[in-house]
Amino acid sequence: MNKLLPFAATLLLSAGLSNAGAGGAAAPVTGGGQVQAATPAAVAAVLREAGYQVTANPANPDEAPSLTVKAGDYELDVWFSGCKAGSCDRVTASTSWDYSDDEENLDLDLVNEWNGDYFTQAYVYEGSYVLDSTFTLKGGYTRAALKAWMADYLSDAGEFEAALP
Repeated sequence: MNKLLPFAATLLLSAGLSNAGAGGAAAPVTGGGQVQAATPAAVAAVLREAGYQVTANPANPDEAPSLTVKAGDYELDVWFSGCKAGSCDRVTASTSWDYSDDEENLDLDLVNEWNGDYFTQAYVYEGSYVLDSTFTLKGGYTRAALKAWMADYLSDAGEFEAALP
């Protein structure tokens, strides 16, 4: 009986793998399937599909690839990091609010409180409040996850802006 148990387990495992395409756990296909390529072009395409205006910034060999994304009232800087051979590990969205005319009243307590409650990161830089969020591309991602990340970021940007003095 013990000899049958390993054979049965092998048989079940191989049957499960052969049926993986029919709702099982088939290996994802990058690009055409659910998992998307970790490239700036693929990210830009998904953001356009979500209805945002996306412009690829001119390539500069000394800088990481970047995009400008127009989303409602916001113009976001979107840049990639950990890029090798056209594939990138992360994408970061960022926007800022200029308070350079009122720099002495920048509220670090507001920033610290924000960072304790939200996944986005707020900070003060050169007289501006800045709000960033990073999404991991390494290993692949889905279009739905990238769109949800951007929607969440924009929601946080609206809440952060409403909290500014």
